[in-house]
Amino acid sequence: MNKPEYFDARTTVERISPGNLLERLAAEPSPEPRPIVRYAQVLKELRKLSSGIGNEYQQMEFGRLVKKSLEELTAELGLSEGHFSVDTSGDPLLVREGAGQHWILPTHFEGGAYFSAPHADHQYGLRAAQIPRINIGRYVRFGKGSGINAGGDITIGDGAWLSPGSLLLRQDHSAYGRPSIGARTVSMTHQPGIVLRDYAWVGRDAMVGWNSDYLGLASVVGTRSFVNAWVGDYSIVGDHGRILQYQPFKAFLFGRYELTVEEVLRISDWGKVDQDWRRAYADESAALLDADTDLSELAELTAELTHSRSRALLIRPSSLRLVPLLTQGRLDIAAHSGDLTPYVLQWAGDHKALRVRVRSDLTDTRLPFETAGTFHYNKRVGYDLTVCEHAPGTPAVALAELERTLLQGGVLLADVRALTDAGDAPDNLVETRDLVLGGVAYKVFRKK
Repeated sequence: MNKPEYFDARTTVERISPGNLLERLAAEPSPEPRPIVRYAQVLKELRKLSSGIGNEYQQMEFGRLVKKSLEELTAELGLSEGHFSVDTSGDPLLVREGAGQHWILPTHFEGGAYFSAPHADHQYGLRAAQIPRINIGRYVRFGKGSGINAGGDITIGDGAWLSPGSLLLRQDHSAYGRPSIGARTVSMTHQPGIVLRDYAWVGRDAMVGWNSDYLGLASVVGTRSFVNAWVGDYSIVGDHGRILQYQPFKAFLFGRYELTVEEVLRISDWGKVDQDWRRAYADESAALLDADTDLSELAELTAELTHSRSRALLIRPSSLRLVPLLTQGRLDIAAHSGDLTPYVLQWAGDHKALRVRVRSDLTDTRLPFETAGTFHYNKRVGYDLTVCEHAPGTPAVALAELERTLLQGGVLLADVRALTDAGDAPDNLVETRDLVLGGVAYKVFRKK
């Protein structure tokens, strides 16, 4: 090799004779206890036992076993309360519908459903508190042979369903740089976590990749789809996350009424829900479009930045007024609540703007990104335009965090009220102009 400067001094490769292989595989590198090894052992043992799951009673019993095993691991490793949680509460529900009937069980695992252990041998140095979290809600169904790689935090809401054969991946063997067998040595437990919101549904044999950190409320990942980015609330998606349909009537129902699982199961005429929603939309949407506000100056700005391949992020919108201006390309919307979600999705569906994603998990310390991280292999990832509006009673967003969402050369348009006490502008964020929209002052920045 004539390029030794490429070698990593921290990486060594040692030849082991075949006769000593089993001995070396069984040996621990050092005597200190390893939390990640215990974590992997517990999940491996549960996976082995899951193959024997049979009838419905055994499926529920296995859910309780998962809960008990993780609680014991919490105590053993001195983890904080809530690091692991599995909600197996509730009674089995027998639903009679027409001439048929079926069971809805408390959180349960069908035969072969499992959590797979991360590659513990890559992560010996992890402290107990760094072990991925697992939190599972009520009435969650893990279908036959479904699997979750637990190399990142897993949060699953009430009523979610992983169909038979579906997979959630929290690991990544990068093909960029390391070829084939070399990619196997990359660390596996530093992947972003994933949240499945209430009633999220992963279809049969679907695969959700490492860059998906969010499956939205009542969202559906279609059968045999591969999705490697987050999925918006109340959206049905196919392969590569292509949006097939929105379900604004569900956003309307769940947003306005606090429904129990039992009440949700008693609704069969969703057409009636849709009719009621469309009447509400007809009465209320005009005001939310805010047609009286002069947006011509903003329209000129967005026309320069948005096109069929552009990506825009709209943060905590207060109305629909900006949505039509930002849907030339793909539009992501992040909000603290789902109040506006049914209106956005109905407008998008009516106008065939099937490239809009909405999520209602916004925090003010970590904004959503196109993928689950800030870097996706060696691709340029980020938004061409980020628009930050102001919601009353919400704290300011740091300019550094807003800047993080942008591509190089991207533009930030921010309500000045949202920037109060938000910190100094990063060096690579340059203020270019001021705008006034509907009596509200905005500042425009460009990322160097």
